[in-house]
Amino acid sequence: MNPELIALLGGGVSGFVMKLIAAQVENQARALAAVERRQSLVDDSADRAAARSNGVLVRRFLVFVVFFAIIIAPFIMSFVGIDVSVQKETSKLFGLFKGAQWEQVQGYVILPEVRQTALAIVGFYFGSSQVK
Repeated sequence: MNPELIALLGGGVSGFVMKLIAAQVENQARALAAVERRQSLVDDSADRAAARSNGVLVRRFLVFVVFFAIIIAPFIMSFVGIDVSVQKETSKLFGLFKGAQWEQVQGYVILPEVRQTALAIVGFYFGSSQVK
């Protein structure tokens, strides 16, 4: 193979590779611009939704209700003397037969779900205060 043919083929291949790289860079730049436009639209929509909603007030009300149920209501119900029905699981004959029995207890029962909700609220507020 003579040197002119090698130079011609080498130039053609390198030109093709450079053109391919330039096309890929251009495609990536267009894709990045499209992602940036889409993200700015999403951010604008979220800002408009946050401005018109009362989400903070609703969350604070829910927190107040949960803490009322955990802290204030037990004291009030214990002084008023309201009975609460509680389900108790029963099992007979080595656990083969299971049933439910209802008992009346004096005072206020804090359910495990209420305690878990309170822990989630406290964790959320302490966690969000660490970010600021």
